[in-house]
Amino acid sequence: MSRPINSFAEFEEYVSRFTNYERMRLPKYDKYTFGIERMRSFAQDIGNPQYAYPSVHVAGTKGKGSTCLLLEAFLLEEGYSVGTYLSPHVEHMTERIRVDGEPAGGEEIVEELNGMLDVLEGRREAGPSAYPSFFELMTALAMATFRSRKVDWAIFEVGLGGRLDATNILEPRVCAITSIGLEHTEQLGDTLAQIAREKAGIIKPGVPVILGPLCPEADEEIVRIAAERAAPVVRVAHDSVLLDGHGGIRIAGWDGVLEQGPVVGPGLRTDLGIALDLLRHILASERRTASRNRVATAVSRVVLPARIEIVPGSPPVVIDAAHTTEAVRTLRLSLEEVHFPRPRTLVFSIAVGKRIDAILEELPGLAEEFIWTLADPLRSVEPLRLCEGMGRGEIVESPEEALELALARGKPVIVTGSFYLAGRLRRIVRTRKKKEEP
Repeated sequence: MSRPINSFAEFEEYVSRFTNYERMRLPKYDKYTFGIERMRSFAQDIGNPQYAYPSVHVAGTKGKGSTCLLLEAFLLEEGYSVGTYLSPHVEHMTERIRVDGEPAGGEEIVEELNGMLDVLEGRREAGPSAYPSFFELMTALAMATFRSRKVDWAIFEVGLGGRLDATNILEPRVCAITSIGLEHTEQLGDTLAQIAREKAGIIKPGVPVILGPLCPEADEEIVRIAAERAAPVVRVAHDSVLLDGHGGIRIAGWDGVLEQGPVVGPGLRTDLGIALDLLRHILASERRTASRNRVATAVSRVVLPARIEIVPGSPPVVIDAAHTTEAVRTLRLSLEEVHFPRPRTLVFSIAVGKRIDAILEELPGLAEEFIWTLADPLRSVEPLRLCEGMGRGEIVESPEEALELALARGKPVIVTGSFYLAGRLRRIVRTRKKKEEP
């Protein structure tokens, strides 16, 4: 009998012993490292909790997390109980497992872990090939938590790729692929078609797939795979959600203008369109239709951490996690839309394995001054590499000190490049805002 975990601090210490590929610079990507069959058998050992509720599965290079959060908000407003599994977290590990719009409690997650300790001990004794990774364990905990809470719907964000991801043991009612871009090329392939094939691994026979706007090369590959699996394809058009004046959005087929709330810029509007089509599919399966008023309320209430998150203050700060050329470009366009003031100071750190030079070329459109920092000693690119690549800027290895320097200059600040950086600095920025409030 395994000794039970008694606190969340003990939980964090326990899960830190599991292999965490999120903390590795360039992990292998194969069926042994990302062992979907291992995940299947692990889930079977704990009673296949993933079958206890209907699920939605979301993959994509960017936009999948915000799509999941928007769909969560829509379903909650429709009166459903919803579980949402996200990765990575921004500030705290509990953010990965959400129930009814809030992170699951630490005690609740500890209880679910205690219920599978004997299974884990047996797998440890069986050897490394049977023992789950950190991500597989967190996925199992999410699935089990949603079963215990008897959610009406569960939404799962893919971690990496799709085909070999631990979440791919799901048998979803509907899935989505938000976007395809050149990211994680060492693992997923160095062409858009190769990456599309990995993302399309989540498509199940006969299960509808909602597609965000994709380049022809990726679209062709995904549609081919969907046809092989007799999976209906629904495309979300670029103009399904449009900007309509300052602070408003217009949804195709609906009268009137909605307040955009935190849905700022073309990227998040696309994610909103994908989430709306997912909602429509879910409601249609129950002979219901989406309500404009409830969608409007959900959009006004949703919180999208580190997704073009504008925190007012003196100076104002944008917290974002753009880590691809497309995401940086979208961030630039979004800030232009809301007239975020210039000149600006950029605090930037990015993980290894990204298209560094291409991303650096996009950064002058964001800011006039640059502070290069190191969000994570293991995963992040050395600030010197960034500084040399850009040919200017300052190096401040501590993210906290980099933020302090940027704020002291008094210019509007942009913090972006990775979820690691956003997670380290978001709490500081938000605490500062509260102190400034009267």
